Amino acid sequence: MLGSMQKLGRAILVAAAIGGAANLLGSQPSMAQEKGEGKRPPFCQGNPPTGRVKCNYEGGDNYEGNFVNGLPDGSGVYVYANGDRYEGQFRKGVPNGRGTFIFKDDARYIGVFQDGSMRSGTVVFPNGERYVGDFAIVRNIETNVISSQPSGRGQFFYSNGDRYEGQFFAGSPFGPGVLVRVDGTRCSGRFFNQGLDARVSCTFPNGTRYEGELREGVPHGVGTMIDTRGRRFPGVFRKGKPGVS
Repeated sequence: MLGSMQKLGRAILVAAAIGGAANLLGSQPSMAQEKGEGKRPPFCQGNPPTGRVKCNYEGGDNYEGNFVNGLPDGSGVYVYANGDRYEGQFRKGVPNGRGTFIFKDDARYIGVFQDGSMRSGTVVFPNGERYVGDFAIVRNIETNVISSQPSGRGQFFYSNGDRYEGQFFAGSPFGPGVLVRVDGTRCSGRFFNQGLDARVSCTFPNGTRYEGELREGVPHGVGTMIDTRGRRFPGVFRKGKPGVS
């Protein structure tokens, strides 16, 4: 199943990286505070502390855009020393409004930011796979890391044309959803995790149906195959094939 939706795991990492970027932006000192915090002030050309500027920050980051009271505010471009960049709207030093975060490997997020975190939009991966939908702030109870992750209604598109659409929670499919294969197979039901474990009803292109459990997006566990004449064949399936009845 195309890596069993592991690319969605990458979407979560993208979200976490964006959160990290927002923290870096948020930590930029205002020009009135630099001396007291012991940080080197950025070198800026233009009209600081309020106006259009170009600034170079300690560590090699650059910013071009609008300043208000020494912080990015309005439209601007922030380029990180590692090659990542954010283009879009800022408010009080963090992304707020429409924007695009582009990673050096060409993965990118396009959508709406709120207080430095993404709220809705599209994550596009270098191989063409993408997630489109809603995000919410999630705290990892093990690491205490706070990040934006897929949550609410969303769609994940695979590079071969397959897609999952439905409910997400804390970065994983969780709730009602539909798995649609490029060959026309359609499985709808309740999904439980990134591995596409689920309890579903599937319709195949040849007219046969399957009702039961999925694991990694294929029949696995207790289920019933129903042929085109309506005959039912209950049993236990393993990796898409009938096993012990």
